[in-house]
Amino acid sequence: MKYTLIYIAFFLSLPLNGQDTFRSDTIKIPEVLIQRGNFNSDHSGYKKNSLDSSVIKNYSHSTISDLLSDNSNVYIKSYGMGGTATPSFRGTGANHTQIEWNGVNINNPMLGQSDLSILPVGLVDDVQIISGGASMSLNSGGIGGIINLESKPEWNKGTIIQINPGIGSFGQYSGLIKVKCGNNSFQTITKAFLQSSENDFRYLNNDIGAEPVWETRKNSQVIQKGFLQEFYYKRNRNITSARIWYESADRNLPESMLTQQVNSGEKQFDESLRMLLNFDINKGKINYFFSGALLFDKLNYVNRLASIDSRNLAETMSVKAGFEDRVSENITFKTIINEDVNVIHSNNYDQNTTRNTLSVTASSQQKVSDRIETSLLLREILDRNKLLIPDFSTGLQVRISEEKEYFLKANISRNSKIPTLNDMFWNPGGNPLLKNEYAYIYEITYEMNLKISSPAILKYDLTVFHNNIRDMILWHPGEFSYWTADNIQNMNSTGMESSLTLDYIRNNLTARINAGYSFTRSINEGTNTESDNSAGKQLMYIPENQAKASIRIAFKKIYSFWLVNFTGDRYITADNSKFLPGYLINNLTIGIKYPMRASSIDINLGIDNIFNVNYQSIAYYPLPGRFFNMKILIQLVK
Repeated sequence: MKYTLIYIAFFLSLPLNGQDTFRSDTIKIPEVLIQRGNFNSDHSGYKKNSLDSSVIKNYSHSTISDLLSDNSNVYIKSYGMGGTATPSFRGTGANHTQIEWNGVNINNPMLGQSDLSILPVGLVDDVQIISGGASMSLNSGGIGGIINLESKPEWNKGTIIQINPGIGSFGQYSGLIKVKCGNNSFQTITKAFLQSSENDFRYLNNDIGAEPVWETRKNSQVIQKGFLQEFYYKRNRNITSARIWYESADRNLPESMLTQQVNSGEKQFDESLRMLLNFDINKGKINYFFSGALLFDKLNYVNRLASIDSRNLAETMSVKAGFEDRVSENITFKTIINEDVNVIHSNNYDQNTTRNTLSVTASSQQKVSDRIETSLLLREILDRNKLLIPDFSTGLQVRISEEKEYFLKANISRNSKIPTLNDMFWNPGGNPLLKNEYAYIYEITYEMNLKISSPAILKYDLTVFHNNIRDMILWHPGEFSYWTADNIQNMNSTGMESSLTLDYIRNNLTARINAGYSFTRSINEGTNTESDNSAGKQLMYIPENQAKASIRIAFKKIYSFWLVNFTGDRYITADNSKFLPGYLINNLTIGIKYPMRASSIDINLGIDNIFNVNYQSIAYYPLPGRFFNMKILIQLVK
């Protein structure tokens, strides 16, 4: 039965591309999107994914971790409600995934990763998911992939106010407000977000004794808040933009199920301030672009029982500039220079630490014929005053049929990842002599877009990939009483992803069926340490099988959304002797939207984990059973 479900999911697969699924009586406001040359990942020969706007809107009170867990092939490793959540692309680690904000890397340079549980969906307009070699068009180091969070203007005259309160189970309260005003030349957009939750859900603890015991989650409260201010000015075809993003999260961190009765007083406070300035200048066939960013990330962690008081502040300055030249009708050439300066203040380092990284990227795209396109990217990185071996990526795209949209895409890449600052300078255990990790990435994709009939459109894709990662950094027990970092691990990740979308629009009925399946074998080739029993084994917390399916239906003012999410077994020991069982989660949302001339009011009720499944993403950290939420969206247009 298990494999039957997998085979069914293979042919019914989950898409990420699309636009708003549902029709509405509300007047649609036309939108013009900024597409900066330096941030465009639309290279020939690569798979490109973007979550559709209706999905993002439905998750306005959720976090990026919830959005991706339900609507992508990215695996999210979560400590539960209020706890940290990190992504895994195609069997790689969280520090192999770059989180970008309008093309600027916002990963904490100390950790080399971001906590997706404190990034609210309501503050972004578009989420791009870029896997493997395609990620190199935005930045280096994303061996697994890149998640790019975009904020965009709407070039029209008028004022739009959105008020979006929400309430949910386990003491959850949330609110989101957006105010947009301006005209065809100037736009200002303000977004503010606030959420608090007790997260005091009941769960079945079957790990502390012979008989399962119902317990209530403790010390799991969280308060999150943030705002995003955007300014856009357009003159002719030149655009200047400025953005300021502040957010904070104050969290109590609960114990594992094994030590639930012990109160260690674990707390974590995260605070970030991000400022971004962009200039996009069009001069005929050449587009010039410049961006400058200042990022401040504070992370303070306290554990009274272990006498830990960790205080960390990372300051980053990022400058990116370049141009895109349309040399001819069929050839485009692009050059980017990017410099990042990191300054770390931490009581876990011997002293304040600074790092300066410079990269130069040149890329080109060529339309060889009406059915063949190619792309090539070369990148050189200067790190710690040393030039790395150059990275590259090359892609080929072939339109199989002249009459139909059937495409075959293939690409090969080499991508480097420099060590995190914690890997090098954490005291004790950091190793300043670490080498850079690097990976060879291979990918081939088949895509088709087929108009079955006037009201029905079918989209399908199938991707096969292989990642070969060398000199992976692993923290392991050292000669003394603490762990240390070394380049002692190699890993191969092989698998496939498939997705399918069926859209049906007729009169007042709109429907979309999505389904997807991914298979990933992420094998540890072994380490350079003695008594290594992990060689040839699946990496910990990497599920081999994932499948998702959903159906959305809208009829006049009423709409509904049903999501089914399957995650397979995950090993929790390096030798694969123990594992977490797989789980199947069902979520349902039902809503109604009332138009009031140009304004509207939208009310929806959601039920997550309908069948009250008891499951875990990380061993001994339970996730909630059935819970409810209700949201109201009031949109006023003037």
